[in-house]
Amino acid sequence: MLMLIALFILAAVGVYWARSLRQTRRRWLERLDLPGTWQWQGEEGELELSGQVNGGRYHIRERGAEELGEWRLAGHVLILTAEPQRKPAEYDLRLFKDGTIGIHGPGREQRIYVKKRGNVVSLRRPA
Repeated sequence: MLMLIALFILAAVGVYWARSLRQTRRRWLERLDLPGTWQWQGEEGELELSGQVNGGRYHIRERGAEELGEWRLAGHVLILTAEPQRKPAEYDLRLFKDGTIGIHGPGREQRIYVKKRGNVVSLRRPA
């Protein structure tokens, strides 16, 4: 009987922990607010992400070049897979403050992007 109670308590703690992790991840993704257009700070360039909060399509325009492909987020890593099918590139993603992110990785070292805001007012309440 004591073993059954201990197992029940352990299962309850596991469920609570998993739910807490899922909610924390969801809040972080909402705060990142990745889909949209991001301006490369200090340089002429733009990163456009479309789709869901954790993946979709991307379009990069910088220094007269363009790149299209798929993006996804795995933890704190932004994975860009360019078209035509090439090896995915992984970038460390940092949130500095709402609307400002940093991307660091091969070919995009220490880049800071600022979200380009439109004239549409968001009706979402901040978390």
